[in-house]
Amino acid sequence: MHRSLKVLAIMSVLCASLAAQRGGAGGRGAANEGRPQPGPRLKIDRDVEYARPGGHALTLDVYRLDPSATPLPVVVWIHGSDAPFATKTATPAVALVTPGGFAVASIEYRTAPGATLAMQLADAKAAVRWLRANAATYNLDAAHIGAFGHGIGGQIAALLGATAEVRALEGDAGNLDQSSRVQAVVDLAGPITTGALNPVSYVTKDTAPVLILHGTADDKVPTLQSQAFVSALKVAGVNAALDLQFGVSHDLGQLLSPTAVATVTGFLDQQLLGAKSTAALSNFISTPSDEYIDPIALDLGGTEFKLYATPVRGANTYASYRLYLPPDYRSNTTRRYPVIYFLHGASVDSKRPITAGYVARIDAAIRSGVMPPVIVVIPQGLNQGWWSDSKDGKEPMESIVIKNLIPHVDATYRTIATREARAIEGHSMGGFGALRVGFNHPELFVAVTGNSPALIANAPASIGDQAYFDSLKPGTIAAKNAEQVRKQSIRIIAGDQDSLYPVGKELDDVLTGLKIPHEFFKVVGSPHNHDQLLQYETFDTMAFYGKVFGKTGTKSASR
Repeated sequence: MHRSLKVLAIMSVLCASLAAQRGGAGGRGAANEGRPQPGPRLKIDRDVEYARPGGHALTLDVYRLDPSATPLPVVVWIHGSDAPFATKTATPAVALVTPGGFAVASIEYRTAPGATLAMQLADAKAAVRWLRANAATYNLDAAHIGAFGHGIGGQIAALLGATAEVRALEGDAGNLDQSSRVQAVVDLAGPITTGALNPVSYVTKDTAPVLILHGTADDKVPTLQSQAFVSALKVAGVNAALDLQFGVSHDLGQLLSPTAVATVTGFLDQQLLGAKSTAALSNFISTPSDEYIDPIALDLGGTEFKLYATPVRGANTYASYRLYLPPDYRSNTTRRYPVIYFLHGASVDSKRPITAGYVARIDAAIRSGVMPPVIVVIPQGLNQGWWSDSKDGKEPMESIVIKNLIPHVDATYRTIATREARAIEGHSMGGFGALRVGFNHPELFVAVTGNSPALIANAPASIGDQAYFDSLKPGTIAAKNAEQVRKQSIRIIAGDQDSLYPVGKELDDVLTGLKIPHEFFKVVGSPHNHDQLLQYETFDTMAFYGKVFGKTGTKSASR
């Protein structure tokens, strides 16, 4: 099927699905499937002139359900430059036009040679002002307008959200008594370029809430641009999120999968309809605290679910892990790869680094050349086990990783099975675990990273007494193995709004006192959760691995 037809087919299915979810006609079991349905109909007003800058008429198309008992929030669709969607005529945003949903205004803007980004932004602002001025005619809610765009359209949408009070950017194409402010922005892989019209330059606490979707395999717009944009938004206190779509290119048909459109719909429901969202760390139920196997045995978010034997625990025992293989792993059969072991936090499980976006950032960084291709292993640990062997020996979590998991990985995959090509990282409890396991085994790990490390003072009941737990703490182990630990590359990353920030800073001071080289990154504005930490970061954390692994990722399969 041609790509454009495939996209339109997906959107048609999605429209029906959303209509059923929101109580519309035609849901499952409808007796008159395929026949005209009662209720509101889709009404399309095409080629409505909204502005005439320099004597050149600009038009838009309005899509809405009619009749509607109440004025409809409206989403302005701003097309990109990729065929067949480089026109207002074909707009996937119509998927949002459902009972209880939105109207859509698909706009054209100046694209002829000589048209500048400033002119295009002025056109979009004129369209928003026109919609407000004519809201009553089309039964639109002038107080709730969103901007939604792809590529250059995403950049224009981002600028709309950030420049509402900048009079110099309004242009002079009519309805200047109306505001061009939008209440929500959805940016699909928009470039965030340097220069006078960089959206980052205009971000303030009053910038509209923003959802950014960007494919990790985008070879037209670097994902680092979206990471920089979301960081600026977060630091300014704006409600913002970056959703990296694993393995997806710049292509709109890939980027707007049915799942992605559901994400967009949920965001706009919250921002323009006032729908409440349920905050959760994951869409999945967390693994019980005494389980070494994640019961949700699914390949998720570009990873594969795997089992391995754990003879440290006894005969016929197993644990699970999730595996990320770099994009060229199966095509480049002579290459060997460094490995990062990522340890999850307490009360979550091996799915969390995936739902937090860590794996997607790894994939994006590899594809963009920020870091060499690596294998990532996310073991399932006891989620109250602190990645340590309990004093009574009944929960040998550290020994399982060191004696069972690492040998299994090196024997099963094309790894570079040396210290110079092995790193350990983790978040929260996993940050504690990565620091202490890494410092305890400097002969195995060249690099150690603790994200928001939960460097708690009191011994968890599952570990043992206080004296035993004190002997396990990263600072204690670093002092014991200082000579070897000084040869590692070490990072501590913590948000200054995290209640655990002070203990991270204390470890920073301990390592400094021991003359152990390391980096301490304060992430301004970030709370504790891993997804938030990643999105507040104003630097590319993955560039660290480009330095750490250097040329190790170029080794062939021959040992």
